[in-house]
Amino acid sequence: MSKINKPVSVVISTKKIDDNYLKHVEKMFSHPKTEVNIYENDGVSSLTEIYNIGLKESKNEIVVFMHDDLILETSNMTPKIVKLFEKHPEYGIIGIAGTDKLTSGRWWDNRENMFGIVGHIHEGKRHVNHYSKGVFNDVLKDVVVVDGLFFAVHKGRIKKGFNEQFEGFHFYDISFCIENFLEGVKIGLTTKLGVTHKSIGVVNKQWEKNKLFFEALFEKQLPLTT
Repeated sequence: MSKINKPVSVVISTKKIDDNYLKHVEKMFSHPKTEVNIYENDGVSSLTEIYNIGLKESKNEIVVFMHDDLILETSNMTPKIVKLFEKHPEYGIIGIAGTDKLTSGRWWDNRENMFGIVGHIHEGKRHVNHYSKGVFNDVLKDVVVVDGLFFAVHKGRIKKGFNEQFEGFHFYDISFCIENFLEGVKIGLTTKLGVTHKSIGVVNKQWEKNKLFFEALFEKQLPLTT
């Protein structure tokens, strides 16, 4: 089996497993040996806990973490993701939206430092957010954080797992990225993989609580830039 033809693992946390969604994921990743680990979690466990389980139980060295409300727009995803990691062996984390400058727990605070392309559906209408003018297909944009809606990791290149001090479903991604970035792990962003998010990001009390905890935890390191 060639390196590009290797399978990947996919980790998803969801309230209830939807077989149709599972088929959609398997179809878009396309590789016959794609491992899709879907964990039913109705709020009992935090996303950091679920993702650590997924990271440990995944059989393949490349693991994709994604939300359960994404429409995957790019077909044959597996070789595209594998190729990115093979072509850029210094990178341990690759996402599709993020920033190269982090000043607070709100990674989108600095609009001019945002990168990526993500589709969204809101009130029945689809729109595409082009966070930056640049297109990063076969090259990667260096960032310090990628958003958690869709990102991939190479298990042999990361230094840290998910920080289970973060409860609920927020800051699992930003804390994971920062802790690895501080250990020298390179984080890249690609526009090669298209997704549509069937919701928009919202903040709540749990998000605000985690934001304060995050900013206190990394007070000495912020701001961070590539």
